[in-house]
Amino acid sequence: MDLKILLDKDSQTPLYLQIHEQIVSLVRDGLLAPGERISSVRNLARDLDVSVTTVFNAYDMLAAENIIERRSGSGTYITEHPEIVLGSNLRTRDETIASQQNRVPLEWEPLVIPTEFFGVPMSRKFHGSTISFVSNFPDPSLFPFDRIKQVATSMLWNPQEFFFDTGHPQGYQPLVEHLEKEMALNGVAMAEGENDIIISGGFRRALGLVLSMILKPGQKVAIEAPTFHGIFNCLSVQRIPFVQIELDEHGMRTDLLEQELQSGNIGAIVVTPTYHNPTGITMSVERRSALLELAERFRLPIIEDDYGRQLRYEGKAPLPLKAMDSGNYVIHIGTFAKSFLPGIRVGWICAPSSLAYDIVAAKLGRDSGDSYFLQVLLHEFIQRGYYSKHVRHAAREYRKRRNIMDKLLREHLPEGCSYDIPNGGFAFWLKLPAGIRGIALLSMARRAGVDFTPGAFLMPDHSDINALRLSFSRTATSEIEKGVVILCEQIGKAIADPALLKREASSFKDLYE
Repeated sequence: MDLKILLDKDSQTPLYLQIHEQIVSLVRDGLLAPGERISSVRNLARDLDVSVTTVFNAYDMLAAENIIERRSGSGTYITEHPEIVLGSNLRTRDETIASQQNRVPLEWEPLVIPTEFFGVPMSRKFHGSTISFVSNFPDPSLFPFDRIKQVATSMLWNPQEFFFDTGHPQGYQPLVEHLEKEMALNGVAMAEGENDIIISGGFRRALGLVLSMILKPGQKVAIEAPTFHGIFNCLSVQRIPFVQIELDEHGMRTDLLEQELQSGNIGAIVVTPTYHNPTGITMSVERRSALLELAERFRLPIIEDDYGRQLRYEGKAPLPLKAMDSGNYVIHIGTFAKSFLPGIRVGWICAPSSLAYDIVAAKLGRDSGDSYFLQVLLHEFIQRGYYSKHVRHAAREYRKRRNIMDKLLREHLPEGCSYDIPNGGFAFWLKLPAGIRGIALLSMARRAGVDFTPGAFLMPDHSDINALRLSFSRTATSEIEKGVVILCEQIGKAIADPALLKREASSFKDLYE
């Protein structure tokens, strides 16, 4: 049979993959029947005007997947049972459905997310031709691949059974002990019976686990506004209601929090007191003290998101909120996602000893623990001194990018806009004049070739505030230099003629669909 294949030679998808995918589709759609003969390699190469090697590679993949078979002296054929390797035995399925016609279908009730836009990554269709200030993760070009490979190779040359076995849910003990020492050096009481470390698979898994332990049914969680979108997304997917508390230059406003605590059914408070994402604010000592006083007064736990302490750009990082806790109110969550590798999914919980045992038990009940191989790799990386070297190197590079962005903003940002220089984290928080909304501005900026995170994406209620986040961690210095100038030009146009924004997108739906 002559194969009806159309190739897009301008596509980034290799031609042999296009051939493979289209033959798979023809088989799946029933247009190529089991046992049917198809074009030879040479004939198809001629018909498609591609090299014989291209077709041969496509056929090789199909043969490896048992979709086609080559018969010596006869040709190439679709196998007798390709529907099995493609994921469903269509004949059997049809017979089964025919015998079950009278069953009433179950109607699934979808999870209702109480927001217009829920945690979907920023649209990537713009990123190929625009300068992006969106990603707030470490730059892969700074990942220490050679040293990671060295450690991993050493582990695999001398494999231990426990690398790949189910370990204790508290975590790999040497890593636990290392983190206990680190927390003690940061002022946290780590003597026996005071606080304990539990390894977790990243911040959100830790947050979900802790909240499942401490909240009573129907209780709400008080969170900052704006904040890291992963916090309110985590709450939404667990159907945990939340209230948002505004920030000022000192951190979460404890006067507003107190009002909510007096009138609402609050069961926990979540804060990021150091290098807050997205604002960059570090909560003042006075505000931290006021927060702890409220926790004591209302008998409430505080969950501290301490994602970025290791990466600071000047001076010494303030002690964690947990270091000020003398009454077992603070549950501290740390992570290696920003300082090392976002995909390693290793973090930790530092919780009062009276609660830690129950967290470990709950962890065992949920997933039996996290990957020991990754924990061992991380601990070995730390023990060899590679981690501290990587953090110093990465901090120097991020500080350089931060300084370039600061310089350009000072030179080009229109009057009426403001920001503070972050001493940690990966982003600037730009405050815009009243009436300049982030979503409409983003719609304008994208056409000019710049992408950023509007403030609405980081507000728990997704209100379209006059602010935006500019992340510099994954943007090359040359692109920062160009992109900031373009963005400032667009902001200037919007300020000079506010009517321009009325013609732009006004909702997430307009932007991301």
